[in-house]
Formats: sequence, C-alpha cells, structure tokens
Amino acid sequence: MARSLDHKLAQHLLQEKPHRLKVPALPEDLASQLGELVDARRRPEVLGRLVQTLRPSQVDIAGFLGPHVAKAVSLGSTTPRGPPQLRGVEVAPLPGQGRSLLATRDLARGSICIQEQPIARVAMHGEEALGEETRLALQLWAADRAGLADLARDLLDHGGRDPQALRSRAVIAACSALCIPSLPASELGEAVEATFAWLGRVRINAVAVTTLAESESGELKSTKLALALYPNLARSVNHSCAPNAMLRFDKDTSAVEVVISSPTGVRAGEEVTISYGPTGASHRRSERQQKLQSQYGFDCLCAVCTASEQEDFQWKERAKKLDLRAQEAAGRGAWVEAATASAASLALLRQGYAAGDVEVAREECKLAGISLRAGKPDAARDLWSSAAEVLKPLACATDPDLVEAEEMLRRLPKKPEPTRPAEQAEQAPPPPPKTSPATKGFTAAGTRSDVAAALHRLKHAIDTANVSKDRVSSDATTVTDSFSGAIFGLESLSLSPAEKARVLSAMQGS
Repeated sequence: MARSLDHKLAQHLLQEKPHRLKVPALPEDLASQLGELVDARRRPEVLGRLVQTLRPSQVDIAGFLGPHVAKAVSLGSTTPRGPPQLRGVEVAPLPGQGRSLLATRDLARGSICIQEQPIARVAMHGEEALGEETRLALQLWAADRAGLADLARDLLDHGGRDPQALRSRAVIAACSALCIPSLPASELGEAVEATFAWLGRVRINAVAVTTLAESESGELKSTKLALALYPNLARSVNHSCAPNAMLRFDKDTSAVEVVISSPTGVRAGEEVTISYGPTGASHRRSERQQKLQSQYGFDCLCAVCTASEQEDFQWKERAKKLDLRAQEAAGRGAWVEAATASAASLALLRQGYAAGDVEVAREECKLAGISLRAGKPDAARDLWSSAAEVLKPLACATDPDLVEAEEMLRRLPKKPEPTRPAEQAEQAPPPPPKTSPATKGFTAAGTRSDVAAALHRLKHAIDTANVSKDRVSSDATTVTDSFSGAIFGLESLSLSPAEKARVLSAMQGS
C-alpha cells in the first residue's frame, strides 16, 4: 500500500502497482529513461518528454493532487530561518571528501559545535495526503522563487543512485508541477526540473526531527516529528559509521544542535562526524553500504567500513532474545527473573556498542526500573547513576530517561560511603570489658556468690542494651548475696527454665 497520494500516483504511472485512476501508465521506454536521471545533463530532455506525455491527463492529475500541492506551495513564503552558530569548529576541505567540519580547539563531550534553525520543515504524520519529502520540496521550490532558499541551492541534488527512486521522483515532480496554481505553461518545464532538483536535495540532505515517546508497550521509542532542511549542517558535516557527534533537536522549534558524543571528546584539527542513519553497531557492513549508496550516492570509507576484521552481530541477536525474555518475565510479575535476563542483555550490549553510547544508557534505565521492582534498590541506583552520567551532557533536559534517572536518584537513599581506616578507628565501638576466667554464667554457677554475680551482669546488660522503653530499674529488682528474702522482678529477667530453676535452688540454699 502506498504511503500517500503522490506515491500511489507514481506507482500507477510506472506500472509498479496499478490503481483505479483515469491517468494512463507511462510507456516502458520512458519509464526506463527516468531511472537514468542521476546524469543531470539528461534531465531537460527526459523530463520534457515526461511532461508532454502527462499533459493530456493534466485535469485528472490536478483533480487527484491539486489541492494538496497548492497547500504545500503556499507554505513556502512562511519558511522560518535563523543564522547558524558555529562554536569551536570551521568548515574546511579534506582530501578525498570535500567540505568537512573540523575542530579548531579541543572539544569535550557534550560540547555544542553547531546550532541551526531549519530553512524549511514539514510535520510527519499520517493525516497529510502528500509524502513529507514532496511537501518539503514544494515548500522549498516556492521559497526559492521568492528568494528565500538561496542558502540551499548549492546542496547536492542527485537524490541517490537508486533507479526506482529516481523514476518515482521524476513522476512526482512532473505531476506536482502540473498542479501548481497559476503557473504559466511557458514555465512548466523549468518548474518540473526545479521540483525534481529540490526533491533530490531533500532526499539526501533533509533530516528527520526526532523525539522519544512512550509506545503502547510502555517502552520509549524514537518518534519522527518533522522533516527539516538545515543547509549549514548538510553542507559541512560528513557521515561516519563510528561518529564522534550526534544530533539533538528542540521538538518545539525543530532547531538542531550538533553535540560531541565521544567520551574522549574531539581534539583540535580532528573531523567532527555524525551518522546519516546506519552505524557499525546497528547494521552489518553490506547493509550500511547498500543504504548509503542508495540514498546518498557514496561508498563509506570510514574506519569501521574499511576495517579488515570480520563483523560478528551474534551479540545483538542474543541481546534481543534476552530482552524479550525479560519483557515476558516482567509481564508475569517475575521481577527477579526479568532482572537477570535484562542484566545479561545489557552485558552483551556493552560489548557491542562503544563506551558511553546513549543506547546503552537507555538500557541501563530499563534495567534499573526492573531491579527496583525486584527488590534491589542499590543495583537500581547504580544503574540510574551510570545512565545519568551519559545522558546529562548529551540528551535534552526533558529527555524522559534522564528525567526519570535524576528523579529516582533523588528518591533512593544513598549507599553509605566506605570509611577510611583512620575513620574506622575513630568510629569503632569500645571493646567489651575483659571477662575474668573465673566469671561464670547461670548454667555454670555453683555458689550463691556465682548466681549473684551473674544476676548483676544480666541486669547491667539489660540496662545498657537499650532494646526496650521499659528498662529494669533498681526499684524493680533486688540483687544480693543474702537469699533470706525474695528477689523481686525475677520474671522480668526472661530467664530460661534451667536458669530460673538454678536461681530458685540457690535461693533455697541447696
């Protein structure tokens, strides 16, 4: 099923998936030529033929897409802009890769080296009839006609190397141009080429604005809020499958920040890189190369992709199975079992991800919650503390995992600090009084004097133990060597039957 009306129309015209539309499909030879439009020199001729083929169906196409294209174009005049800010970095060429973002000074983890507002953005949700790339490209086309998109005109516009994507983009560009209100026929060809170019720029330069949201299962998932274009970011920051920086977004304004994420920071003169999607921990080398070549049109030559070591993703598969086991156990309320499985999963993730990775920190937060339910508050506190240390310099202040970790660290009691030997000597309780070898308890008392001495010791122990509010006082108990009278308060001494019999025997002079 097509995601949107523009893609549904493209599928129909290219005979990929026929729909009940009045517009006839394109000739096969023309559809084949559209897949070769990565060569910019062929665009005028091939796109011109496409427009002439579609012109007889313009009314039907406009009836299908017209109102939605008009809405997207109308937003071009309200494009938000803001000057980018560079901190401790500069854009300079590097051999073999062109413009690059280089550190001009040492940048610590958490340093913000770029702040930029989008030149254009569109919301990403299922209510829109046109795809987000089409809406953003039409908005930029309109902004360009108004002189508001000059900053983005020099961005690469080939749109990747995937022939199927090129054909679809060409059809969407032509159909959209045929629907633009009040566009003179003499400008139609130029509008198709410009729209195709903006679709290409969006395809390889636009960024999804993301945030964390809770899924139906209660887990935090990355959610796409908008698609936005940041010209300065697009022209300066290159990809790496082991990046030393990450993107952080303001979900309200869609402003982006490039934040140094490497635990060791970035030294002066080193390149600052981000991931365009795949990383060495998320995809195998062949999958990364295919994705980057298809969408962005380049072969990645980063250290991870050129390493000779064979990749092993068994850790990730085992971690996923253990995580599912933990979820199943948690669903049954078997929290100790869930904590054990989740801890094993986390250990594997720590092997696969780089030290200080945000993904590991989020798994630590998950395990912390499970550990707390399993009756392990000390373990939970350690996990939340570790996660907060990673998230605080990297995540936004409203990040749900960071907020939870800091709140739980405030609530959970701190573990007592280990004392130094000198402090232990100061805090050590006084040693118990040395017992004379002749000292005897009730069970070994052989004379009245032995029993009296034992009673004295027992009363002293009760008075100094402080285990009860009702302490034995001298008014309630009488201790003496003379047993001609009675010993009051004997029951309050809680003697064993044997001890009580021995005392009574001593009192009776036996």
